[in-house]
Amino acid sequence: MDSYLAGMLAGDGCKYIRKNGAYSVWIDQHKKNLDILERTIKVLKESGFKIYVYNIPDDKRRVLTYSKGLYQEFENMMRNMSNFFEKLSEEEKKNFIAGFFDAEGTTTDRLVIYNSNKKLLGSFQEFFSSLGIISYIYKFGKIFGLQIYRKNSVQVFKKEIKCVKITRLSG
Repeated sequence: MDSYLAGMLAGDGCKYIRKNGAYSVWIDQHKKNLDILERTIKVLKESGFKIYVYNIPDDKRRVLTYSKGLYQEFENMMRNMSNFFEKLSEEEKKNFIAGFFDAEGTTTDRLVIYNSNKKLLGSFQEFFSSLGIISYIYKFGKIFGLQIYRKNSVQVFKKEIKCVKITRLSG
């Protein structure tokens, strides 16, 4: 599975086996994030998947594909995301984080990735450290946030992690 797609699915993906036995995998995004969906569509098409795009309630769009193989890969990844992430190459880790940040990240004067999987965020933090990015994990209600706020660390992230949300800021 493409590592950007894996990150997007880990953050915002859904899966379901329909009554007719069809294996469906999809990602929903608000219409303001059409650029993120465009990248996701491109990756899915390049991976050979036939895709369907739907408007759904709350000003959202859904990108859906039917694939037993992708469904199973997604399910296996979700069983132990941090293990999945740690087995990726350095470039694949950057792409996974790009997809995950597009799904779960926020940008202000700092960068934050929110998720309930503290172990996965810890794996990200360890990888960031190898790139010279200083990050902090904190509890935010029932979830955790991995925060990057030092200016030089934000700059390294922007240079190394090629996600749509960061590209918006610079271009």
